[in-house]
Amino acid sequence: SSTGIMGLESGKESQLEADALIESSMTKSCKYSLPHCPAKGEEETEKSGEEGIPRRNLILSLVVIIGVAIAWVSSTRFSKSALVIDPTKFNAPYFMLWWNTNWMITCFPVFLLYNRLRGVKVEESYDESALVLGGRLSIGLTRVALFLFLWSAANYTYLKALAFVSASVATSIQACNVSIVWLMAMLLLKDRFVPPKLLAVFLAIGGVVLISLDKEIRASWIGIILSTLSPIFAAIYKVMFKWIFGDATLGQVSLFMTCLGLMNLVINAIPALLLVIFEVEKMEVAAVPWLVLVGSGVLGLLFNFLINFGIALLHPLVISVGMLVGLPCNTVIDILFSSVSPTPFFISGSVCIFLSFILVVFPYSLVPICKKIGLA
Repeated sequence: SSTGIMGLESGKESQLEADALIESSMTKSCKYSLPHCPAKGEEETEKSGEEGIPRRNLILSLVVIIGVAIAWVSSTRFSKSALVIDPTKFNAPYFMLWWNTNWMITCFPVFLLYNRLRGVKVEESYDESALVLGGRLSIGLTRVALFLFLWSAANYTYLKALAFVSASVATSIQACNVSIVWLMAMLLLKDRFVPPKLLAVFLAIGGVVLISLDKEIRASWIGIILSTLSPIFAAIYKVMFKWIFGDATLGQVSLFMTCLGLMNLVINAIPALLLVIFEVEKMEVAAVPWLVLVGSGVLGLLFNFLINFGIALLHPLVISVGMLVGLPCNTVIDILFSSVSPTPFFISGSVCIFLSFILVVFPYSLVPICKKIGLA
């Protein structure tokens, strides 16, 4: 599913420097925040939340965290199921990429509806959002084409990997994305060097190596390579998005995702068709698991909506926590239902990647002792 990268858009953008972006996301997206009037006695409630987050946002955060985890895990499961139901009659990851990305066309229309319900005129919403396209058709098409290539590469390698390795292995390696993003952001965007995050990079690499050494998946080295390429392409996508667009608003991200979906509808249909015609991918129309594909597409779309709206209403760390929750969920499901044994190599590798994820998304700026020792 497109969830291998879905974190890819504003969520994609959000993990570049989670602790640094918390403040910017809360200030830049304030016009999309839910209105809130403190009730009597709420001052005490706010003290228990992070930096005075009201109870409403605290509950909303929990809902988004659970939603992100469920959507990510479920979308991956549906995609995996589609590829293994009958691989002799249907094994077409590029078609699945094309199919899942088409659902992104609905992003901007939903945003317009959301803003209209808030009393914002359609023209105002479009004028503000259209800035993401650069003001000229040629610039807009070039931008969308560039990110469609990166999006397609990240999602295709992720989907292709699911045909070789378990969903828990694919998602565990995909979590290395945040470490790669931080490393690239430090080199290209001049982000601040934070020692624990450098440790996170080494933990991520070590985790992938340990998983690849597992005797149960050693034969699927192609799956390991594909699973590793996916977060690399995803990281390039995120860093480039941040570099070109900066702190894009919710409307700008939604419009860009719709444009990406529309270009995908036309451009990616060509290689998807050619791969089937030349029998590189197998696809018998009567054997296509349409219900599973619809489930994968809807869940992938839900994942993206939760990321985009979650960052606008809350902050990037909430999305990161949601993805963090999804990692052990996938592992548990594989152990219980997919006959995957919790071998020492797999467990050790997953723990390394899990710790790597935490070290990157941890909000150092909110911890006083981290400020004193210069980590924030």
